[in-house]
Amino acid sequence: MNPAEADQIIHTDCAYYRGSAPCVFHKRDGRPCPGCPDYSPLGKKVLVVKLDAMGDVLRTTAILPALHQKYPGLQLTWVTRERSRELLEGNPHVHRVLTVENNYLEALLAETFDVGIGLDADELSAKILALAKCEEKLGFVAGRFGQAEIASPEAALWWHMGVNDRLKQANRRTYQDIMYEICRLASPVALPELPQRLLDKTWLGQRTAALGLKARQRVIGLNTGGGGRWQCKKWTIAGYVDLIRRLRIRLPEAALLLYGGPEEVEFNSAILAKTPEGLIDLGCGNSVREFVSLVSLADVFFTPDSLGFHMAVALQKRTVVLVGPTSPWELDVYGRGEVLTADPSCAACYRGRCEQKPTCMETLDPGVVEAAILKQWNQLS
Repeated sequence: MNPAEADQIIHTDCAYYRGSAPCVFHKRDGRPCPGCPDYSPLGKKVLVVKLDAMGDVLRTTAILPALHQKYPGLQLTWVTRERSRELLEGNPHVHRVLTVENNYLEALLAETFDVGIGLDADELSAKILALAKCEEKLGFVAGRFGQAEIASPEAALWWHMGVNDRLKQANRRTYQDIMYEICRLASPVALPELPQRLLDKTWLGQRTAALGLKARQRVIGLNTGGGGRWQCKKWTIAGYVDLIRRLRIRLPEAALLLYGGPEEVEFNSAILAKTPEGLIDLGCGNSVREFVSLVSLADVFFTPDSLGFHMAVALQKRTVVLVGPTSPWELDVYGRGEVLTADPSCAACYRGRCEQKPTCMETLDPGVVEAAILKQWNQLS
């Protein structure tokens, strides 16, 4: 084949094909497509629709390694919300991130996918999968009335649990285990994945110096954020204050770091006002990248069921998670922590607000939390 003929052959099925510009290898050394040693033919095209919430998006990334193992050469597109984009972009297992606020519709209407996976039974997610042209659809898809219906038999359990509180409370399987079943993936269940670009080591080094953390000083992270959907997810101010007092006595060598999000400004201020010393405030205005980087500092991380919890798990931190209205059995700490239930009789009630006084979270003894944190502390290598 002469050079002119070689220049006319373009492998449009290559992972590096860009369509409107030369690929990175041709741009670097002028090589033609025929005979290129970096030619990487794409395999199956898979669409994942997972929108809410950020913590759920993050824990759902546990399916990615198994999807790539099942479909070699997989080209994976993930549709989510703009606020979750950062949790996916830069992940080597995700080829493309589309968002409902921006650029998903043209891709769904113009392209064909081998497999479409809808993992939420809400109306918008189901309609997105209904619009997509897929050879096979798993999970949930919109029916004739526009509401979610079961697209594959493996999704029946998750759907029934979503519409029947008794089944939700009776479940003892983790969320990731159920998602693997819906996606028809083989165990073992992988860890959630955070893109490495979210760990900003330069910024973190400057921040730790400003905070006055000592070299090699071990850290206990105390996170107050619980999201806005479930009002009773958070523990109490008095509980945190008592726990901090206990930890300063038992572990005087540890640095205690206070984490929170924009919704915890007043909550954390109240904790700080009652804790005059021995607690380092990380602020409540950190970006996603900054928050991930700060969570990476912790050796043991204590948190409600929240985005912070899923970040700590993805970073393989020893984690103690406190659970009130959501299901403790769906949470997986991958053998590196403990799930604490405030009141097992109330577990998985999924009430937005609670009229019971005191609430289950208000009854939790700080001594129980202290013991769980110390257990994880003593297992640090």
